[in-house]
Amino acid sequence: MDDIEAEFNITAACPDSPQDHDREESIKQAVLFHQSHPDARGVLTSIDFVKSNRKCLNLIREAMLRHNWQEAVEYFRSYIQTLEAGTYQELKSTASEITWRLGAEILHHFPNSNPDDFNALYEQLKNFGVMNYSKICLEHCFHLLLNGQMDEAKRQLSIADSWRYGKVSAAQSVMKKLIRAYCGYVDYLIWSKKKTSAPGSEEAGSNREMHSYFRQASVTLKEIISQPGVWDPFVLSYCHMLEFYGDEDSALQVLENYAYNKEFPSNPNAHVYLYQFLKRHEAPQAKLIGSLKILHSLVPSHELMLELIELLLQTKQKRDQEEALAISMDLLEFPTWKRDLKVWKCLLKIMKKLKEKKCLDVVRKEWSVRKSLWLSLHYRNYIARKDAAENVPLLLVKRDVLKLTRENPREYFRIATKIERAGEPKIVRPGKKEGKKEEKKATRKRRVKEKKKKTLDD
Repeated sequence: MDDIEAEFNITAACPDSPQDHDREESIKQAVLFHQSHPDARGVLTSIDFVKSNRKCLNLIREAMLRHNWQEAVEYFRSYIQTLEAGTYQELKSTASEITWRLGAEILHHFPNSNPDDFNALYEQLKNFGVMNYSKICLEHCFHLLLNGQMDEAKRQLSIADSWRYGKVSAAQSVMKKLIRAYCGYVDYLIWSKKKTSAPGSEEAGSNREMHSYFRQASVTLKEIISQPGVWDPFVLSYCHMLEFYGDEDSALQVLENYAYNKEFPSNPNAHVYLYQFLKRHEAPQAKLIGSLKILHSLVPSHELMLELIELLLQTKQKRDQEEALAISMDLLEFPTWKRDLKVWKCLLKIMKKLKEKKCLDVVRKEWSVRKSLWLSLHYRNYIARKDAAENVPLLLVKRDVLKLTRENPREYFRIATKIERAGEPKIVRPGKKEGKKEEKKATRKRRVKEKKKKTLDD
């Protein structure tokens, strides 16, 4: 709605000009929503157009806010007619983008809309405000993909890729590059669909039609991902195809370039993809650790840090265990992890290993740096009471961690000890009277058995 308000302001600011005379004559009275004031010749002025445009947008907005989609459609049709009748050239791009967004939103919610309606809207708007031609083609492609029309989506992208309009198309180099990337991505989707429908992996590997789509997609995607940028879905698609055809070395080279090339923007996902590839192909432990350490420097709260901790503990080296201690404590300082029982257990496990190696000085050194933060973040009394009510295992693990640091917050320990004792099963020890009763009962049973046995013998 902010864009609509901006369009109001721009439209209202446009004055009359002699050059607009021909356009004024073509404005239709049927789509005007205010009391018009024709000039002496009976021709509607530009002010009429401005007021009508603004009123129509207001009515569309109100209908959308009330979810009255039938009314919104009717006003939207009038708004389209108004724009086609006459619009200032400097407003063409803004009006086109607003119309495209409004139309897509209305059709999405309109109960009787169908794919043909969307196609008609996109085709109508592509040639209204050529600055948005490429964007509308790309969004049209997304809509077709969501409806499973891959071939039609590819056709739309091919049209957008070959579209030229003087200096306008030259100024849209980034958009043209993105459209080119999606051309390759759609080829990959078609290849993937044909791979799934093939009866066996061997037959799929030798399928000529599949291989044709692979060549088209790989040429386009290889060209795109070699340029600096964030190309996550395109890199994954290209590597998936390379792995399918057994070219693992090329896939690894692509992922390493994407992760380590200094010309590319910093991208944590690149290191995630590289690690997942290395793990999938059983790379050496050192490579896995190295990849995750870089990810830790970028995103210390990433969920893969748990795997990094496990890998470091597997080396059984004191230095790696110290690093695992620091990484686990880093995790627990983030809100998403602070009450995670798995991470707390992992921290306790590391501390116990260091204690076995008589390296508790490392724990206390790390604790001394974080003490003020951790006591307020994890070990306040109200937090203990909350854990006691909601997550007793977490409370007890946190208490055991605290013991190894030699801290002694009495109230926290009192709450934890009370909860622990309350959860222990009570052992009932019989008194003297109860003991005598049990003994008499056992004697009576024994005598009955002996009597039955004697009777049988006789």
